[in-house]
Formats: sequence, structure tokens, C-alpha cells
Amino acid sequence: MAVLGAPIDDDDYERSPAWLTYYARDDSPCGTEISLDEQRLVEKEFARRKGVNGTALDLFAKRAVTVPVVWNTIMETSGGKGSVSNFQIDETIAKINASFLGSGFTFVLTLRRRYVYPPWFNGDKNSKEEKAMKKQLRQGDAKTLKIYTTNFGDLNPKLLGHATFPWDYSPGANQYLDGIVVKYIAVSWGSATNYNSGAVFAHEVGHWLGLYHTFQNGCAKSGEFDGDYVSDTPAQANATSGCPPIRDSCPNLPGRDPHHNFMDYSYDRCRDNFTPGQFARIKDYWASYRG
Repeated sequence: MAVLGAPIDDDDYERSPAWLTYYARDDSPCGTEISLDEQRLVEKEFARRKGVNGTALDLFAKRAVTVPVVWNTIMETSGGKGSVSNFQIDETIAKINASFLGSGFTFVLTLRRRYVYPPWFNGDKNSKEEKAMKKQLRQGDAKTLKIYTTNFGDLNPKLLGHATFPWDYSPGANQYLDGIVVKYIAVSWGSATNYNSGAVFAHEVGHWLGLYHTFQNGCAKSGEFDGDYVSDTPAQANATSGCPPIRDSCPNLPGRDPHHNFMDYSYDRCRDNFTPGQFARIKDYWASYRG
């Protein structure tokens, strides 16, 4: 376990990628957002890549993928606030693997590290403290899942996590921002009310692999070319709160809300699946941006 010194000087930061300018609602448990205009640009580029590399993508889709995981636990005090046990880390990795069962992806913990540094522990999403943390601790390439557990700051007390998308891994200095950051109480067997089974990690890993929220763009969905760009997740007007037995927020469109999907905001006990369409999408995005 390491005790860190002063953060990197502000002048050492390069211009942040576009995704950092998108903000979730102040009461959102997930801070991973993208504007409609940016989403359309991303999907247009993705379609171009699929057109150029279609055969290679088809071959890749049949391959199993092992993703190395580097876990960084940031604490306020040694053994105190922010502590995550080895058991909780192992259980969270197991939850991620169970969530993606059938996708062809397996996540293997290759390194776990612990650091005591209050500014990083309490740094808000995309703050200079969080950037400093990532810049100093980053290990691995585009194929490595970097996990950071912190406490976040006071800007959004309900924030539980945020992630980068595959297309954010651009050449150059900003690659150090890659990964997911999750509030430490949301680990498996953590203390977050209704969000302590590890499903928050599955949700953020879904973003890291290329998935949007199931309620992306609300009821504006036409096949796989709007909404979350996944054809087998019915349109959903907004995020789910709690764990309702049935929900249909887009009654004029086919299907009921996929509020049992990991990419919604339902309570952990309510979320239990990804769809085949989501699995196909993450395979294609892996091959296009991380493979």
C-alpha cells in the first residue's frame, strides 16, 4: 500500500476529450453520458469501420476475449474509509464475469493495488484530482480494464460511477483517462443501499465496452439506428427508479422497458441481464477500438 504525495501540476494536463464535457443529471447514479450529436458521429464512424473491416470483425466475433483487470483502491486513511477487502474485490470480479456470461468476454484480475491519498479519494468526476490519479496509476493498454474505487466529491452525492467509452481511447496523452471509476461502497458486499451486489461495476464495464443506457434518447428509437443502437432492447423514455415489476414508458412502441437490464438504473436486485444484441455490439466495438 502506498501513500501518495502532491498531485501532478495542472499545467501538465492536455486538453480533455469531448466526452468529458457531457454531464449527467445531478441526481444520476451514473456519470457516463454522451450527447445525441456526438453519438451520431460515433455511430457513423463505427459503421464506416465495419464497412472497411467487416470480414475481420465477423472472424473476431467468434473469438473468446480475456480482459486483464488492474484494480486500484483509493482510501482516505489506511484501513479506514475507502477500504475494500480482497474478498470484496474477488466477489465483484465474479459478479462482472457472471453478468457477461455468454458474451465471450472473461475478466481476470491481474493486479490489485491500494493507495492512501484523500484528494484522490474525494475527487469529483473528471476533476483535476481524478485526472492526476489516473495519470499516475494507469497501467496497461486499451485491452486492460482499469478500475478505480474512490468516494467522489460533493457535486453529486448520488453518483456511483462513470466510465470512458472505447472510442475515447485516442492516440496520445489522453489514453491515461481510460477505465472506470466506481464509488467504493458499491462493491459486492459493500454498504451502498440497493447498489451493493457489484451490478454498478457491470453497468460501467458495459459503457467501457461500448454500450449506452437502455433509455438513451428516450422513446426516439427506430430499429437499431437510434436510441441505444441495440435492436433487442425496447425503447425506454427514462431511467428506472427502484425495482418495479413491470414498466412501459413508451407505450406506443413495441415491448416493455428493459428495466432488468444492467444498462438501466434499477436497483441491483432488479438487474440481471444483457441481451444478445448488446453482446454482439461489444464484440464489434472491441474489435474496432480495443482489439
